[in-house]
Amino acid sequence: MSVPAKKSVRTSVILPEDVHARIQALADANDVSAAWVIRTALIRFLETHGDNQTELPLRLPKTTSREPA
Repeated sequence: MSVPAKKSVRTSVILPEDVHARIQALADANDVSAAWVIRTALIRFLETHGDNQTELPLRLPKTTSREPA
């Protein structure tokens, strides 16, 4: 009896050029795809922060509107 493959879905993200270049350089240096680098990073992030996390550790501080000069 064979084990069913996990279902995958395709998604897209928009990255700054410098981030894309760094990911592509990592991929090229390790003979993997950029998708592999991104997928592995996301899996590790989710493993580290767990499924019960309600707030991202990456959240930027809230900024107030421009203060009068």
